[in-house]
Amino acid sequence: MAYLRLRRVLELAVLDRPGLAWLIGSGGRASRAAPAAQWDGYYAAGTYDSLMAADRRHHHHLLAGLIAERRPRGRILEIGCGQGAFFRSLRRLDYASYLGTDIAPLAIGQARAAFTDDIATGRADFAVADGAALAPGGPYDAIVIADCIEYLGPIPDLMARCRDLLAPGGVIGMTQWMAAHPLALWREVRAHARILDESVVLAPWGGAWQVCTCRPAGLADG
Repeated sequence: MAYLRLRRVLELAVLDRPGLAWLIGSGGRASRAAPAAQWDGYYAAGTYDSLMAADRRHHHHLLAGLIAERRPRGRILEIGCGQGAFFRSLRRLDYASYLGTDIAPLAIGQARAAFTDDIATGRADFAVADGAALAPGGPYDAIVIADCIEYLGPIPDLMARCRDLLAPGGVIGMTQWMAAHPLALWREVRAHARILDESVVLAPWGGAWQVCTCRPAGLADG
């Protein structure tokens, strides 16, 4: 626990001081594609089951609230929804429609089984789709990228795709684990989007996530 707390201090220092990145490692990995078969294997093994628990979703609770406040009654698209961990935080709040997408068919099947009542209302649905190559759709009031931005390709391309899917005034809601590689990507996000909200959530067991809402460069404020 003491190590995790010390690491959190270092990561917070790096957020706005890129020159200190050496304190936590370079984070120099390239953005990676996400093969569906590999992710299906993780979900089959129950690797992410614990993320559905309330005490593992503090960051999702915060992001859901920020989106509901900035875009009330919003049309929401989630990229990389997995089993629906973020939606579990969103579903009690005010939204018009929600579409969760993920490259892993097994995860989508698990989400659809978990949220049958929400799907039956017509307000929510889950579909298999590659977040790194989404077809045009929408427009959406908010796009959620929870804990998966490093798998969605180069940040400039991702921000451009999101801009094309968003309505004027729309926002991207993002969470990411506090670690070297995500922090390096964060600097790219700031270069291609205007940050609207930014926070860090610390879990009692020592984990930490960055939470933000932003608007891609070139998207009208609405």
